[in-house]
Amino acid sequence: MELRVRFVETDQMGVVHHSAYVPWFEAGRVEWLRERGLSYREMEDSGLSLAVASVAVAYRSAAYFDDLLEVRSHLTEVRSRRVAFDYRVSRPADGALVATATTTHVPTDRTGRAVRLPDRWLTPMLELLATNP
Repeated sequence: MELRVRFVETDQMGVVHHSAYVPWFEAGRVEWLRERGLSYREMEDSGLSLAVASVAVAYRSAAYFDDLLEVRSHLTEVRSRRVAFDYRVSRPADGALVATATTTHVPTDRTGRAVRLPDRWLTPMLELLATNP
């Protein structure tokens, strides 16, 4: 997924603020699922959410206002009560690796209670994990 750094995502020096990365990871994760036929919207509409349990980011080099970046996301783990994704943010113009990250998620119902991932989502995610590294 490509994105262009917006001014609002930068600090006073024009460098991307660390808080801007988490929404980029979310967008990458949702797009990754969509491109593989799984709609996060449908998941939410069915009463299931993937609550973020942890985020770990390693910032490798600075990104700046108006940079065109690529966010690559991929599924790395699927269990009935846990899903994980890895991310790579790079700047194609110079090949710089900007950041790497991992997020882990817990399936929850509409009340926020942790639940097992229903087969409707678990089965295709397991298949994607096996076939789409």
